[in-house]
Amino acid sequence: MYSDIFSKLYDAFGWNYYPESFAQLLLRWIDEQGLHINNMLDLGCGTGILCNMIAEHGIETMGMDLSHGMIAMAKQNYPHIVFQQGNMIDWKPKMNFDLVTSTCDAINHILEPEDVKKVIKNVYSYLNPGGIFLFDFLRPGEEADCEPVDMGELDGKRLQFQIYHPKDQFVTLQADLFEGDKLIHTEKIQEHLYEPEWILNVLKETGFQDVRCTDQLLESESGHAATWFIIAKK
Repeated sequence: MYSDIFSKLYDAFGWNYYPESFAQLLLRWIDEQGLHINNMLDLGCGTGILCNMIAEHGIETMGMDLSHGMIAMAKQNYPHIVFQQGNMIDWKPKMNFDLVTSTCDAINHILEPEDVKKVIKNVYSYLNPGGIFLFDFLRPGEEADCEPVDMGELDGKRLQFQIYHPKDQFVTLQADLFEGDKLIHTEKIQEHLYEPEWILNVLKETGFQDVRCTDQLLESESGHAATWFIIAKK
């Protein structure tokens, strides 16, 4: 779970790029598929960027995140949107949705396979008939170890980011925050790398009727090197 310190720096050091680009991709995909989406829930909503960009196009949105810090930032940035803190494993909204999304490899943050099954079953329960669960997850083997990379400097603080594999099927994302040469905060996020075939089987066993895995949402787009997209229709 992201700390309050890291949540406040998340967008400033460039992690706003993915939800911004994915929002544009998602809107094009909705149009391409001819879908009529009244409302959308974003699980692992972070600072709320995706919810806001989709809401600007007339779709009612709601966001949920495990991190209290992320939810605080989302509420501060977009007070007109409902954001709630919770765990996607067992959190349930009081309404159903036409579309549920979970991006930025939030599913990989669920470390136990049995808990991933619970997430999928939970999402199924609050999707409208014909509703869609669309999420991404890391492609095993694509996230190579890397040395610390400088992410930039802000208000006298600089951030370094690195990726390493502590053991098979797991990856750790580490961000180190420095003030001058002094390390003042370390953020470590562990992720579990799941095989797409396993996730597809879980979705089908849960009751999803139309399930597919792709590295591109739009036919005109090239694949994303490190990410799979799953589209599952109830």
